[in-house]
Amino acid sequence: MKKRVIIIGSGVGGSAIGALLQHHGNFDVTIFEKNKLIGGRYATYEKKKDDGTYKLDIGCHMIANCDNGTMGTVLKKIGRPKAVQWSIAKNPAPIFHHKGKRIKFPVDFSQLDISEDEASRLQSLMNEIMHYPEEKLQKLEEEQVDVGTFLARYTKNRKVFPFFFFYVGMELVVPDNFAAASEWIRCHGTMARNDKIGYPVGGSGAIPTAYCRSIEEDGGKVELKAPVERILVENNEARGVKLKDGTIYSADIVISNAGLKHTVLELVGKDYFAEEFVERVNQYMYSLSTYQIKIALDEKITDEKMIMIPGDYVFMPMVSNLDPSLCPDGKQIIIAGASCPNVAQGFDPAKHDSQMKEAILRSVKKVLPEIEDHVMWIDVASPNDIEKLVGEDGNVIGIAQTINQVGKNRPKQELPIKNLYCCCADTGLHGIGGELAADSALRLYEKLVN
Repeated sequence: MKKRVIIIGSGVGGSAIGALLQHHGNFDVTIFEKNKLIGGRYATYEKKKDDGTYKLDIGCHMIANCDNGTMGTVLKKIGRPKAVQWSIAKNPAPIFHHKGKRIKFPVDFSQLDISEDEASRLQSLMNEIMHYPEEKLQKLEEEQVDVGTFLARYTKNRKVFPFFFFYVGMELVVPDNFAAASEWIRCHGTMARNDKIGYPVGGSGAIPTAYCRSIEEDGGKVELKAPVERILVENNEARGVKLKDGTIYSADIVISNAGLKHTVLELVGKDYFAEEFVERVNQYMYSLSTYQIKIALDEKITDEKMIMIPGDYVFMPMVSNLDPSLCPDGKQIIIAGASCPNVAQGFDPAKHDSQMKEAILRSVKKVLPEIEDHVMWIDVASPNDIEKLVGEDGNVIGIAQTINQVGKNRPKQELPIKNLYCCCADTGLHGIGGELAADSALRLYEKLVN
């Protein structure tokens, strides 16, 4: 008899574990998603205008490793390797905009007004990061070395730090003095070796949508606008869920993609757990959030695919150059985002929305001064918007990959209640953003089928 599996949330982790289990054949999966969109932080929505339909992401995404990463591995395991098409950011490749110059990093170190000797040493450092031995990574992890401290072992030249710190902020979304050097080296080194950063055709939502389509094609169910109120526990065992409309569904296994803190403190309730466990859950630190502006232009003004502005820490994917189907013919969409505090860390839309929007726009105009004559409209996604959609204080990834929250200190997938699991970026071991969630799904799948 098939095991009945209920999954709470259709983000990358929830939809991926659902697709894997349903495809296996011994599980009967139902996903309950509270929103009308699939994908959580990876959702894509449509904006209809007089000139046509625009597709915009909730987040500000470029995908590391693409089909070579964990999200691609899930597609291969469910027998649908081509269910997502990837547009790779090449020809032209991603570049930095620094003091009026376009710089390829690290090949253009010499343009940073540093000596040839230092440029050579930094190039060697980048090559070393690509092939960093596991035993040395373990040592960095055990010693809880942050990225800034790690880099200081190689250079004291502050001119190069913003480039490294930009990558850290973009990939782990935490400040450099909190970011675990071991995890950043793993993530950046893997991405550099694969030499793939790109964008899913149809928007970031194409990835969880492909997983959910696989669930349904293999006989499972995906229910939208179906918020879960409680996880039902009896004799320290998960028995099912109660929806907010009062409907009760029983299950042999319950998997939450709703985040560790929300699962433990709200969906189950802290009274079901030991005080020590609840205290540990409360102490986990979330990543920062992002503030994003999505700019629609009346004509195409650049062929670039991704520009990074290290001095301002602004990240600009030119998404319609990667996927022209995102907007009507002749138009262009540019996304610009920057890290900022999450809601719990003090982001207040009433105080900060206009400041963040104007600051990011100033950065965009420095790189593309001609943009002012072509802006049709701007959509904004602030930490408050992410908070309303997925909760977790509006953070952008989940529990952060800080020096004391990586490796053996990552939250576990198995909760102290039988047949209850957490599968999301919080419980991912390695990876950038959505890769963490897919990593969690792949590891949980192996546990459940074995």
